[in-house]
Amino acid sequence: MSDLTPVERLAKLRTLEQWLAWQLESTRRKIEAVEQQVRAVGGYVTEQERKAGKAVGVTIHTADCRKIQQPVTAIDATKAQYALVKDGGFQHACEHCRPDKALGIVKD
Repeated sequence: MSDLTPVERLAKLRTLEQWLAWQLESTRRKIEAVEQQVRAVGGYVTEQERKAGKAVGVTIHTADCRKIQQPVTAIDATKAQYALVKDGGFQHACEHCRPDKALGIVKD
């Protein structure tokens, strides 16, 4: 058992909560900075689509696409092309930036 009173435990938990919130915000800022670097370099990225916590698809974007809304993973042109050709149902090209067209695999 803890030697702390409920009021003391609550105060410690509130402090921990604030620190964790600060850490989360710091991590999100770092992620955003790296995502911007990825976009600036060029290439392609994958954006996982989720519904009710389950993966329902992956959108392939050009790295500079403005429609990206979720965290992304950088991939090279070869992997992007393979993903779009191999499994066009689960992995699909963004309708805005059209990486399929840039990769020369446009379907009618």
